[in-house]
Amino acid sequence: MSGVFKLLSHYRRRVALTYLATQAGTTPVSDVADQIALLEDEHTRDNYERICMSLVHTHLPVLADAGTITYDYDQEVVELRDQGTDVLQYLNY
Repeated sequence: MSGVFKLLSHYRRRVALTYLATQAGTTPVSDVADQIALLEDEHTRDNYERICMSLVHTHLPVLADAGTITYDYDQEVVELRDQGTDVLQYLNY
């Protein structure tokens, strides 16, 4: 259980999982970054690029390692796995 809370400890991972739960099939990383930028109310080019970097180098690998998403680094797409839907119950959105 503590692993789930550590996984969900960062806002961007929570938003990414919630957003992916609304998408069918694979989703471009850029769409996830767009959603986060909109919710952070700072949709500037610089912020968008920082979000992309943090997703690609930190948050998406963490989520993939936990088995909640599949992350294709080369194609720059992600998809929520069945195991990922299990952790959504811990989110209060």
